[in-house]
Amino acid sequence: MKRGSMDRFEACLRLRQVARDELSRRLLTAVLDRGITRIEPTFVPRGGLRYLVAEEVTGLDPARAFQLLENMHQLGIFRKVLYDKTVFCPDCGSHEISIHFNCPNCGSMDTVKLSLIEDMSCGYIDKEERFRTERGLVCPHCGRPLVKPGEDFRRVGIWYTCRSCESEFDIPIVTYTCRRCGRSFSMEESRYEPVYAYELDASVKDAAFIMRGILSSIIGLLRSRGFNIQAPGFVNGRSGEEHMFDLIAQLGPEKSMAIDVFVSDSYVPERVVTLMFAKLYDTAFGDAFLIAVPRLREEARRLANLYRIRLVEGSTRDEVLRNFRSISGLK
Repeated sequence: MKRGSMDRFEACLRLRQVARDELSRRLLTAVLDRGITRIEPTFVPRGGLRYLVAEEVTGLDPARAFQLLENMHQLGIFRKVLYDKTVFCPDCGSHEISIHFNCPNCGSMDTVKLSLIEDMSCGYIDKEERFRTERGLVCPHCGRPLVKPGEDFRRVGIWYTCRSCESEFDIPIVTYTCRRCGRSFSMEESRYEPVYAYELDASVKDAAFIMRGILSSIIGLLRSRGFNIQAPGFVNGRSGEEHMFDLIAQLGPEKSMAIDVFVSDSYVPERVVTLMFAKLYDTAFGDAFLIAVPRLREEARRLANLYRIRLVEGSTRDEVLRNFRSISGLK
């Protein structure tokens, strides 16, 4: 298991929470279908920081798409991964910033940044422009051509000159100007903040592929037998509460079934049986199937039998489908 990642069963529970929200479900489906492992931000001119994939898939505006990603991060579906750190305007929050290296003597931004070069033979150090000739770099002190960096010469630092007052200095005063609102501000006033990408949790991805593979196979089988499918399926119970199943299948007015799928690293916990029974007690399905990957413990099997929940176990999609065919009679 990837460090910091949850186990498969916990991931399965988080996926069921996401399935209840249409926009979250749509975004997760798109990420899995497209093989995307992370949603990265884009800095859009005049548009700010945007998560374009989330906007495109959901149709949400930038602020709501960002909030959706934050909500899915809180659920553990996505992990926040540092993508960049950048300066934002303290007034309007824009990332469109001009950086100025100002003269510490007169405050002018009309400065020039120069490299300092050292002749590694005679040791002479000066601004690079004084080494430049028609023949390339030549030491103004000893006249030796400087051809190979690291052997003949090396760059040893940065130097600045001011075109306004002709001062020379090594450390400028850094200021910023927001291109959107025009605010000028200092380094101390700036907002220097992290920017995150949203990366799909490894266990969530693993559990989602297992569940999707199993459900896809069962949906194909049921549709070939004439069933109408809802996946996920929602139904209002007698109590008025809305219940969700991973799959609801209907064949005419009489034949219906509800299916839930749970995956785990080892044994699926017993509580899933009671959770499913609570939903079934409030609804009216002819058949109910609990699919446990890879298996339930013996106590949970007995409980499922007591509640008349038909148990399907298996370590692989093919094994689950084979057992489902046998137990359901849909061979």
